[in-house]
Amino acid sequence: MRFARRALLAAPALLALPAWAQSWTPDKPVRILIPYTPGAINDALGRLVGERFQDTLGQPGLVENRPGASGSLALAATAQAAPDGSTIVVANTANLCMNPFLFANTGYDSRKDLAPIAVVARVMNALVVRADSPIRSVAELVAAAKAKPGQLSFASSGAGSSPHLAAELFKARTGTDITHVPYRGSAPGLADLLGGRITLSVDNLPNVLPHVQDGRMRALAVTGTERDPALPDVPTFAEAGFPDVEVYVWFGFVGPAALPAAIRDRLSSTIIRIAESPDTAERIRRAGATVWTRGPAPMAKLIDEELEKWGAVIRAANLRLE
Repeated sequence: MRFARRALLAAPALLALPAWAQSWTPDKPVRILIPYTPGAINDALGRLVGERFQDTLGQPGLVENRPGASGSLALAATAQAAPDGSTIVVANTANLCMNPFLFANTGYDSRKDLAPIAVVARVMNALVVRADSPIRSVAELVAAAKAKPGQLSFASSGAGSSPHLAAELFKARTGTDITHVPYRGSAPGLADLLGGRITLSVDNLPNVLPHVQDGRMRALAVTGTERDPALPDVPTFAEAGFPDVEVYVWFGFVGPAALPAAIRDRLSSTIIRIAESPDTAERIRRAGATVWTRGPAPMAKLIDEELEKWGAVIRAANLRLE
């Protein structure tokens, strides 16, 4: 999922923030850590926000990619940074709410060591099969899986990835046994699905959308609360008769736990204002995501809810990664 660098640079300057949000001003550049390599949506969102910091905070945002350990390295570094607003990280659902249950030691506690700042966007997943598959609905998939336990297979972008856990949630909610085949990234798994070596895949919508639109894959359902405008004929899982299969991968910014409220609130209002600006929102939409903003308190509640949800799923699937 990539944003065009030229498009980001073309974003207009933002209007001044209201006086109540201007109680803190950084005296040096703000370092924005990215848990992945360049090109992922975390990276794009970090660059978009960082390039607008000069307009609103008077200091640039400097992006630093720090991949490793499924994103845990960057979050651990942020947890250990000085709580002065000079270091924040672009985190997602997997980093904050899945990794703590998958790894023995992530180097951080999502509740105790990190301060929620702002959620800015989210992406739903889609369940897809090959276009010539005899399975044409979620109900037919569940029936086929129950008729042949363990014989159907699903691809994911990696063990412990958000698509993997979305599929595990589907299995848990439907009582089905479908064999997981992990890949190093989305592309090779989708290639094997197209090659007929895998039965199905659950993946971030932007990854499968081109294959659905060109007629090589069939989307059976999306994990959102509403249908996606890009696939208006594809039902949600709730519409397909499975209301408990709802999954979004959301993206937001967090800082060190001891971040003062004045700094946290100024960063939050700045980041949300950038994300909600019309040009930025349109670019995020074109990338397959949706602008979805939440401030510190709602983000903290969201983290609590997702930790409870994914902890149960991961324990039920008996998943543990080294």
